Amino acid sequence: MKTYFSKYKKFLFNLFAIWLCLAILKIFKVDFGLNLFTFFKVLLFLTFVLVVFEVKMKWAEIRPIIKSLTLEAKTKITEPLVQYPTSMSRVVHFFPLFFRYFWRGFKKYSLFRDILLAFCFFGILFDIFLFEPLLNTVILALTGLWVWVIRLYKFEGRVSIAGALIFLTMCPFLLIFKKDLVAEKAAIWAYMFLVVGVIQMIIEYIKEERKNAYKEE
Repeated sequence: MKTYFSKYKKFLFNLFAIWLCLAILKIFKVDFGLNLFTFFKVLLFLTFVLVVFEVKMKWAEIRPIIKSLTLEAKTKITEPLVQYPTSMSRVVHFFPLFFRYFWRGFKKYSLFRDILLAFCFFGILFDIFLFEPLLNTVILALTGLWVWVIRLYKFEGRVSIAGALIFLTMCPFLLIFKKDLVAEKAAIWAYMFLVVGVIQMIIEYIKEERKNAYKEE
């Protein structure tokens, strides 16, 4: 089963790579007559199947998390609700607390981090190559998501700097093909990754200095 599942993941990755190449080629006026939107919907459905099988295969790991979170929610959510007199007020305060505790639990699960990283990566690519308008809200949201991914994976500042260099390298080639808007988006992402990377390196430097000062004492 694991062998077939691994092959399915490779097949899905190759299928996405083909779709992404076709989408990029379409920007450069190279069209093979395929409906990329239908292609993408099929890809989303196959990805959903992948997530279902991933959860099924790792259900032995997920089930204890759900069970412990349920017990924690029962003791730490239902008890504070006693102070609210009406049932409506209890319902209003129940759901935020409920989702907060379950959110904390699923953040510890590796699949959540992988999905978040993939969503951030593909979101940035879609913003550069597929979304025509320049949306500052999308850029800020994806930048915040990248900061969250850094926190979950504990990436060093050089990872963000490397991302900035990759986007910066793309700009000359995009300008050669007269894709000014796409080049502008790539330059914006290069700047955003550079800012995040510099801030990370400053924080890392401060932490390192504090550690050295603590050792000297």
